[in-house]
Amino acid sequence: MLKNYLKIAFRNLLRDRSFSILNLLGLAIGLASVIMILGYVRYELSYDKSYSNHTRLYRLLQENPPGSVDELTPIVSVHMAEVLKKEFPAIEACSTSGKTEVEFKYKGNIVSFTAIDGDPDLLKMFNYEFVKGDAASALKDPGSLVLTESLAAKYFPGQDPMGQVITDKDKKKRHVTGVIKDIPANTHLSGEAVVSQDWKDTEAFHVNGGSANVQYVLLNKNADPKKLDAQFSTVYKKYNFPPGTGVRLQPVTDIHLRSHYFGEQPGNSDIKYIYIFSSIALLILCIACINYVNLTTARSMHRAREIGLRKVLGALRKQLIAQFLTESFLFFAVSTLLAVVIAYALWPTFSARITGYSTTIPLFDSGSIILLLVLLVIGGLVAGAYPAFFLSSLQPVKVLKGIAKFGLNISLRKGLVVVQFVISGVLIIGTLVVTRQLNYIRNADLGFKKDNLLEIRVGNQLPKMKAFKEQLLLNKDVLSTSVSSWVIGHTYGGYKKVQDPSDTTKQIRTSSVEVEYDFLKTTDIRLVAGRFFSPAYGLDKISPDSAWRVSKDMPDEEEDLYRSGMPMVVNQAAVKLLGLKGDVIGQVITTKHRGTIVGVIDDFNGMSMHDKIEPVFLYSWPDLAQGALFVKISSKNTHQTIAYIRSQWKKFYPDYKLDLKFADDKLQELYTADVRLGSLFTIFSSLAIVIACLGLFGLISLTVQNRVKEIGIRKVLGASVASITALISADLLKLVLLSFIISSPIAWYFMDKWLQDFAYRINIEWWIFAVACAVTILIAFVTLSFRSIKAAMANPVDSLRSE
Repeated sequence: MLKNYLKIAFRNLLRDRSFSILNLLGLAIGLASVIMILGYVRYELSYDKSYSNHTRLYRLLQENPPGSVDELTPIVSVHMAEVLKKEFPAIEACSTSGKTEVEFKYKGNIVSFTAIDGDPDLLKMFNYEFVKGDAASALKDPGSLVLTESLAAKYFPGQDPMGQVITDKDKKKRHVTGVIKDIPANTHLSGEAVVSQDWKDTEAFHVNGGSANVQYVLLNKNADPKKLDAQFSTVYKKYNFPPGTGVRLQPVTDIHLRSHYFGEQPGNSDIKYIYIFSSIALLILCIACINYVNLTTARSMHRAREIGLRKVLGALRKQLIAQFLTESFLFFAVSTLLAVVIAYALWPTFSARITGYSTTIPLFDSGSIILLLVLLVIGGLVAGAYPAFFLSSLQPVKVLKGIAKFGLNISLRKGLVVVQFVISGVLIIGTLVVTRQLNYIRNADLGFKKDNLLEIRVGNQLPKMKAFKEQLLLNKDVLSTSVSSWVIGHTYGGYKKVQDPSDTTKQIRTSSVEVEYDFLKTTDIRLVAGRFFSPAYGLDKISPDSAWRVSKDMPDEEEDLYRSGMPMVVNQAAVKLLGLKGDVIGQVITTKHRGTIVGVIDDFNGMSMHDKIEPVFLYSWPDLAQGALFVKISSKNTHQTIAYIRSQWKKFYPDYKLDLKFADDKLQELYTADVRLGSLFTIFSSLAIVIACLGLFGLISLTVQNRVKEIGIRKVLGASVASITALISADLLKLVLLSFIISSPIAWYFMDKWLQDFAYRINIEWWIFAVACAVTILIAFVTLSFRSIKAAMANPVDSLRSE
């Protein structure tokens, strides 16, 4: 019986090739989209699950008093994990970690790799797989270095890497003591090597005092993390935790998608994007299935007589249902195979464009194959159920006489088209909103000129910086240079917390920025009042570091007086924060930022527009040589100017890698996830409208078939092609318009929620909905016109011959 069902199903597929290809493509493209989106979602959800201990691995979070800007932070007081391990047997192991950029000379070039700071306990906790050496001894000695397989093959091809020595830019020798399998890319603690670090001999444990770093613990197999979290408070008094300060556990599997705390390393994604992507996948699947149902039932008129004849010849309803479900499963199976081919072909481009990963992530694993089979079964049942039950219910007498009614069929199909266009409308409006917000970010006035501004990262206090800058200025296309502790999108240099004057229970994060005299000239930040730092003023020549050295041994009153006389320049946000009135020049600040205001600058946004502009306090630091060197260049001869800068860097700093980027490129990096979302909306809103129009084409085909005699009579009575086209299309265009009335508030709600993540955002204006509606109606009209004009131009004799 099944063989017969399959044979008939294949015959029906081949009988109407144009219909089959149209239906097959719509379903396959929809399924391919779902496969690719779910591939990305699956990969994001797999972060930090490659470790066999991942269910027992936790990172410590430090809780600070409510209202603090760092109320929760992964930057924990040094030795915190060791203290907790000592007090609580439920903690099996602990380790402190971070990341180090190792730079060294290789074959005459400066190269670098990212290394994880660690110790033997870290190797045990994250159970890296050793190819050479072992976890117990690999990081025991200072200067030990464990390489990944790919890094070892890159720098020691054809050699045994064990015992090899890498001398970094600081002349520190690092001995290779082990080789491990490559660390998976889907981990928050990624790197190409692990270097030994020993924190045991550093300062004693003191909460909120001294150093702080990222720390991990491995719990015993029977430990309950919730109970352990609650028990931590029992030792707070013993170790002098300040009021409101504590510690809690965070699963490492939560870090990538659910961790955006103060002090977090860049690179984390957000669980909300997983929800958005998953929702889009579900919507695309709905549109594809609705499209299949619409086109299948549109074709039902052609098979009505076949069904009636089968029933007359004794076919049971359950046999007809089985036949149509078999056709549905066969169609879905072929569509799924085609979808897999399409997904494989497009995956490298999709992976790079949407995920932003430098390497192509795996599209399938055993779990995704099972999910694909589940989609096949559910899709085949859901999409095939209505056509199967509807067509099998037709009465043979009415069908064979040609008087069968398809009213319910048409009403349901109209409802499905509305659903399709509601989904399409939400995606199209979302695309316009995301695109407009990204354009707003791209063109917003940030308070400084990002065009033709270069940023060179300067790690430690580099020697010869003054001579290097003087050499750069010898080039006529280098207009100005200045070093600052501000690194675009990363840090202003230092942070201090100041009480919020409007709410004494909260603290506001303020930034301390050390700058040179030419900072404003280089960045074009506007001076609003007073003056900027200048060598003409004696105190401007004293750096904050020098001031601290001079004043640290003074009595408290003398130190306060001395440091309060140090000049500072503030931005307008700082003036507002401090509640200063009238002329602020010369006013003495005695909060955590101590000094005398000599100038006020315009607010400038050196971070993301997701966040509000911070109050900034600028201090003079002549000959600063760490943070970022800003170079303002001419718009002419850009390539030659950059080549000149590179050559001078190589001359002055042959052992240091040059990290040079344009300011606008650095700013765009802050919105990578938002750009990906915009790309996703653009791609899939276009796809949704195409698939929805295929469904619309199916509905117009059914309408024409049901009204073929009516159209013939109207033509005989003198109706024009235009009037018949309008008659056929008007009802369906009303459906499209109705769908936009429904989709507009839905789209507004979700896009307004998304925009709330931006401190600086656009307003969702009425014309966005008007444009989206007009574009969709235009596309729908073209789709409808193609079929309705053809019907209106048909010879009425053909349709009325049997009357």
